[in-house]
Amino acid sequence: MIDPKDIYFSLDDAREELRKRWNNLELRKKMEEELGENFIADFKNNARGILWRSLPSPDNGFTFFYQMAKYVNTNPLLLEYLGDKFVSINEEKKGLCTLSVSLKNGERKKINAVDINLFEGKKLGEVLMKSGEKLINFHHNLFKIAGYPIEFRDITNWCNNIGKAKDYYYQYLLHFVAHGILFEFFLFEEDERENYFTNNIIFPAIEKIEKEFGLKPIVVRLYPKDQTEEEDFYWWSYPPNLNDYIINYAKKNFLLK
Repeated sequence: MIDPKDIYFSLDDAREELRKRWNNLELRKKMEEELGENFIADFKNNARGILWRSLPSPDNGFTFFYQMAKYVNTNPLLLEYLGDKFVSINEEKKGLCTLSVSLKNGERKKINAVDINLFEGKKLGEVLMKSGEKLINFHHNLFKIAGYPIEFRDITNWCNNIGKAKDYYYQYLLHFVAHGILFEFFLFEEDERENYFTNNIIFPAIEKIEKEFGLKPIVVRLYPKDQTEEEDFYWWSYPPNLNDYIINYAKKNFLLK
């Protein structure tokens, strides 16, 4: 079994390693041939910094990703899986519905913007906020307000065409051998369900790639280690302009008491 400590590259190491691998045209060609029709075209002409979320949101965690992706000389790209199912046990998906904000008096607040029990097991595109707005539209609109020049790509069809998660994650991680850097944090201790996913899908895919090609995918840890509760809240909350927008939205729709 792979040692979790060996998954991640430092930012500086990732930048240098990608520079070498991207300039190795033979390696890039080899990976593209290996992927065949499963090669994601967005990786073709530019080295990519990738954040994959079922539904991204421009919170402080995204801002951190964006800055890191620029630092390592990549073009940031957000991958979405909008056909994914909503399950409240997943903290990322639950966080899209329970919005973290800071009030003027300094109080930190969680706004329950979705009745999650109504949408358990539904596709993300079917999830509605209590205001009646689609959850997907709400978070996409936040990006417009934030004004980030960021590209999006929904890879639902790509995943579905390949099939099972263990198959498409292997194909996905192949893109980070020579074409980009993945910014991610794989849980392998805190959550039993995520621990199973990491140990049975992520780690075997990384091991297989290293065994077959002699190189690990370039992965940078998305968040620093040993986060405090306050720091964790920060990553889920939003920059000031979006924080104020969400508070006003919540008041307008009677979501904030």
